[in-house]
Parts: sequence; C-alpha cells; structure tokens
Amino acid sequence: MTIVAITGTPATGKTTVAALVGKELGWKVVDLNRLAHEKELYSGYDDKRMTHVVDIGRIQKALDMIFVPDIIIESHYAHELKCDFVIVLRANPDEIRKRGREKSWSREKTEENVLAEIMEVCKQEAFDSGKKVFEVDTTGKTPAKVTGEVVKIIKKMKNWRGNKY
Repeated sequence: MTIVAITGTPATGKTTVAALVGKELGWKVVDLNRLAHEKELYSGYDDKRMTHVVDIGRIQKALDMIFVPDIIIESHYAHELKCDFVIVLRANPDEIRKRGREKSWSREKTEENVLAEIMEVCKQEAFDSGKKVFEVDTTGKTPAKVTGEVVKIIKKMKNWRGNKY
C-alpha cells in the first residue's frame, strides 16, 4: 500500500490535481476536508476564522479504516498524517491572491494564505515531519501539466520502493 500526501497552501490546486492524478493512476483520492465534514471529525471551532478545527487523530483513525492498495490524501494538512511521501504544491503569492479573489474569499483569509505561502508553512512543516518531500510549482501551469509532474514523481517513488504497477 502506498499513501501519497498532496499538500500546500489553499489555492495551490491540491483538490484539482489530486482528482486528476487519482483518475490517471486509478488510485483512491481522499479529500481530507470533505472526510472531516462528512464524519464531523472536529476538535472545535475557530470563531475568528469562522471555521471548524479538524481533529488530526480522528482523521487518521478514519483513514486507517480505508483498505485500498494505493491512496492519495489531499489537504493543507495532509502532510501531518501517515504517508509514504509528500508532494507540496506551491504557487506565487500573487497567484494565491488572484485565486483567493476568484474563490470570493475575504481579504483577511486571502492575505493569511498569501502570507502562509510566502513563509512556506506547508513546505516547512512537511520537511519537519522527516518524510520525503517533493515540491511542484503550479504557477502559470495547466492542471494537466501539474498532474503530469505529480504522476512522474509518484511513478518514480513507486519504482524506487520496489513496487511496480
């Protein structure tokens, strides 16, 4: 079984790319935010940000109950869960800002995510986890182009681990 985490600041393309990679490879894709919502895997509520706070431990337990040969987990916190390696999607902060406006985010939420990308928060947390980390810049690339880059990384790692398709 191989578990690949696709992570990155919100608006880097994680959900789109994960779905396309899963389709191309025939792997199960788990949107961790959707899983948390469907199973109410929260530890609280952040009034300032007006959002639920996910319970990583409960999400991990839910993932442990999924029995498939290969899986992609995606979210801005996917790197915090058990996985074989991490792919961090990145984007130019101006691109994050543009995508935030397209998603009708508040100015505060947009700028918080722009700052997170500038500070490389997801990338640094992924490196700090001790897992093998790959970085893919999505700026100015089509989802198909980014998908191709991610699939290439996954295939390389599957072969490196001695597991063939």
